[in-house]
Amino acid sequence: GLISGSAETKEQAAEGLGELIDVTSEKTLREVVVPITGPLIRILGDRFPWQVKSAILSTLTIIIAKGGLALKPFLPQLQTTFVKCLQDSNRSVRTRAASALGKLSALSTRIDPLVSDLLSMLQSGDDAVKESVLSALKGVVRHAGKSVSSAIRSRGCTLLKDLLQADADDVRSSAAKAIGTLSQYMDETETTDLVQTLLSMGTLPDWCTRHGALLTFSSISRHCPTKLCHSTSFPSIVDLLKDSLKDDKFPVREASTKTLGRLLCYQLQFGGSTLQLVQLLILASRDSSTEVRRRSLSCIKAAAKINHSALATHISILGPAIGDTLKDSSSPVRVAAERCAVHVFQLTK
Repeated sequence: GLISGSAETKEQAAEGLGELIDVTSEKTLREVVVPITGPLIRILGDRFPWQVKSAILSTLTIIIAKGGLALKPFLPQLQTTFVKCLQDSNRSVRTRAASALGKLSALSTRIDPLVSDLLSMLQSGDDAVKESVLSALKGVVRHAGKSVSSAIRSRGCTLLKDLLQADADDVRSSAAKAIGTLSQYMDETETTDLVQTLLSMGTLPDWCTRHGALLTFSSISRHCPTKLCHSTSFPSIVDLLKDSLKDDKFPVREASTKTLGRLLCYQLQFGGSTLQLVQLLILASRDSSTEVRRRSLSCIKAAAKINHSALATHISILGPAIGDTLKDSSSPVRVAAERCAVHVFQLTK
């Protein structure tokens, strides 16, 4: 079906093969991985409809996850093919290629050339391609970040910081996520420089730049919150987040709220100061935007699940705030408030 079927048959054969591989043991798969992978790569390189390419990429991703080192002979071919697919006109193909490339990098011993190629691709191409390349870059760093040299990491950080100012939301967001993933492997000097840059960007007139900076703080607080909470600039970071809650653009306020929530969760886990973070989340729960109010309640709920007893020391200010949101005019906010109340007040049926 794969080799000689019609385009529709090829698509169905690739999907069927993926389902079959998914339930095959790794030992059995090792015996047949070479004769299966070869034809998939050949067909992926031909001019077939996007549905065929997307199905094959999905199947190859499953093979990479289960086949492991048995795929070593195909690494150069797979890498070249996936990078080429990042520039495909179809979003589904680009997205699956990015995912596959990230997983493939875990098997590779030469990460720097791959990251360098991806960074070069970021300097050209349209926004849709940039988004896919950024997604691939994030995946490569997540799976093989320890193997990226400081020189390549520095070059990447410089390029990514420029993209935080992009007009396109998806590019800005993807660049922030990539920097957050990369931050796990930065040394102290690199982290300090990055934080200072973000603090400056967070106060600039252009709202896209402010948004990019806040999204990056949010991403770092997810992947490596210790680098923010133990930074000498932590008070300045909190001040920026506080000021950003008054921003005239609600995406900036939402990104600030999300970061505050993640920092609160970290501080609750490791015994840090939490009062100001809680107060700021309560402030966000009264925001004019329903998205920001929902985000605030979601953050408080997450904090209660992390360390309820520590959060309960602030119940005198949390209680009235959550009570107010239970009467919110927005139905989604009321639902979020109810879920938050269940955890904060430990309500059970």
